[in-house]
Amino acid sequence: MKRQLKGIGKVFAFTFERQVKSGGYLAGTILFALLCFLLPACIMAAVEYFGGNSDSAAETVSASPVTKVCVVDETEGTADWNLLSQAGSEVFGGISYVPCSDISEAETQAAQDSFSLILVLQETQEAIQGETQNGSAGEPQNSYQMDLILPENTSLSEGDADDLNAFVQANFQIILLQKSGIDPTAAAEFLVPTTTEVTTAGDETLSATEAALENMREVLGMLLPYLNIMILYFLVLFYGQGVANNVIMEKTSKLMDTFLVTVKPTAMVFGKVLAITAASVLQFVIVAACLIGGFAAGSALVRRIHPDSDMLLLLFFDSLSEFQGVLTVPGILLAIVMMVSGFFLYCSLSAIGGSAAGKPEDLSSTNVAFTMVLVISFLAALYAGGIGGMGSGSFARWLDFVPFTSILVTPSRIMLGEVSLGMGLLSLFLVLIVSVLCLLIAGKVYRMMALYKGNPPTPAKLIEMLKEK
Repeated sequence: MKRQLKGIGKVFAFTFERQVKSGGYLAGTILFALLCFLLPACIMAAVEYFGGNSDSAAETVSASPVTKVCVVDETEGTADWNLLSQAGSEVFGGISYVPCSDISEAETQAAQDSFSLILVLQETQEAIQGETQNGSAGEPQNSYQMDLILPENTSLSEGDADDLNAFVQANFQIILLQKSGIDPTAAAEFLVPTTTEVTTAGDETLSATEAALENMREVLGMLLPYLNIMILYFLVLFYGQGVANNVIMEKTSKLMDTFLVTVKPTAMVFGKVLAITAASVLQFVIVAACLIGGFAAGSALVRRIHPDSDMLLLLFFDSLSEFQGVLTVPGILLAIVMMVSGFFLYCSLSAIGGSAAGKPEDLSSTNVAFTMVLVISFLAALYAGGIGGMGSGSFARWLDFVPFTSILVTPSRIMLGEVSLGMGLLSLFLVLIVSVLCLLIAGKVYRMMALYKGNPPTPAKLIEMLKEK
């Protein structure tokens, strides 16, 4: 094995340097990094500058223009209508309620203020609809009729009166409790809202902090697997084909025979895959760092424009500190290493397709297994509850120990603390073992296909040739 890997360092250094110094790599890195930094910063600043605080201003409800209500209460019992101003509404909190003996006095009082209304409360009797069992008409039922009258020469509109009417109707129980003879202080206690919570017998009651952390854990349990898969798919989509192209480079340039004299096929495949993986991860990290920096710069610009801005993105960033009780630094680091190892695993699979191909046009057929493994792994994880089903009890534990599925679900479970660090290290070790095995197979296929002419062999034929070898 040691002889098979002789020269891997030189292959890695040559391939890595050639990759990072290429015009396409440098131009793509600089372009994407600038876009990821400038777009969030410029868009956030532009939205805040041109939009201002329109959202918060729209949400601020102006106070009612009504300043006085002349109350003509023709029902039994007395009530202090000014208690409605203490009902907790900022919109109708500045209204003064003036009791009047009749409608004439109310009109006189209302004429003194053009922003006044007249409220008339009467008690009526209505027969209950239907008949009793004896066939007689139902007993009369007491009810209240409330009328809001716009005085002459008023500055108020019917809409202002309708808004106040809705408010009084919603809080009319305050008046009724007073009319029943209950002390106003005691009446306020009747109106205190109550909260209920349904729990299962035997379950421990969670504190407010524990309940909040549990809710955040459930939300992250839904989002993190999809984020993990999206990042891995992005890496595979953009860089997976490049691994296969680099593996067959010497075949197309007729330098394969020269290389194979000084470097073993296994060492060449190992060095190339490691170099391309390292260069790809480096580019991704640079772009991701610029994206984070862009959002940080955008947040700073928004705060500079409006220090009290309530932009949703800023509220989200401010809430990230609450996740400290859910996520741990060792778990995040191990999850990141696990994701990089997953990308390395798929690069190793792509190396097998590149080794079996004779020219770039053959990669579409030789990389069928590469794409099928990705699709089947995703469907298996989805069916077994590994995506969106974590924490529900339906998760299949074997997903953590199958390398092609563990790279999709285990990083999220490590960050959420559903998998111990020891189990995460075991899963990582299995992924690396399978990756090395794939590279060993790629090296054998590369050597076996060195003198092969014709169409690329089918997967079944390839396996048969490996057995004979």
